[in-house]
Amino acid sequence: MTHPMLEAENLVVAYGKVEAVRGVSLTVGPGRLVTVLGANGAGKTTLLNALMGVLPARGRIRFEGTDLTRLPVEARVARGLSLIPERRELFSTMSVEDNLKLGAFRFRGKAGGMAGGMASGGGDLGEMYRLFPRLAERRRQQAGTLSGGERQMLAMARALMGRPRLLMLDEPSLGLAPLIVAEVMRTVARLRDEGVAILLVEQNARAALRIADHGYVLDGGTVVLEGDSRTLQGDARVVETYLGSLSVDDAPPSRAASGR
Repeated sequence: MTHPMLEAENLVVAYGKVEAVRGVSLTVGPGRLVTVLGANGAGKTTLLNALMGVLPARGRIRFEGTDLTRLPVEARVARGLSLIPERRELFSTMSVEDNLKLGAFRFRGKAGGMAGGMASGGGDLGEMYRLFPRLAERRRQQAGTLSGGERQMLAMARALMGRPRLLMLDEPSLGLAPLIVAEVMRTVARLRDEGVAILLVEQNARAALRIADHGYVLDGGTVVLEGDSRTLQGDARVVETYLGSLSVDDAPPSRAASGR
């Protein structure tokens, strides 16, 4: 029997007496791109941190059928989870290439590659430079001197050096110009197409839904809507609240929207 890649059941995360996440359940299947949408304060980042083990949570978290709920961050990373936080957390005074090498440090000497089409030769510098040609051009440059879009690409590449089976991204479009947002979203979609399961947290609902297979809408720490990307793009509540003024038209359509 094939298990979902990630399952969260009735997650509750509290800061003192205040519940920031309240009874959230979601599923990410193998090779799927799932997005979590919501405004500031909806609980999106808190949810990712709970899934990664950074914050304690009540409820249940399973990864490929194994219960991770009580495991520390290091154990979750070793099983194939990776989180790219909103701030990206690069080593700004180190070169692009040294940042990438640090991403593979934990897995140095271990066999195996990333999921799906990235399994052969995945997780090495050559593979990252194939996926992100601009990083190859900047390989000797300090990470702190990169543009916002290049820093986001470096954060993704560094995470991929650890050969994750599930990549979680927190607001990858934050602070980027619309054309750069489209480029980043195309890259996220390409990673999904190469076999990496992705959980994408985004405020830019239009850009996220264009590439996602499935989506959840979070409000006040609770899932208020769920469905495939085509359904959510056509939902009047989503259109009115999240899609009215955003436009990233050159991002690729989602597999659900294109019928793939």
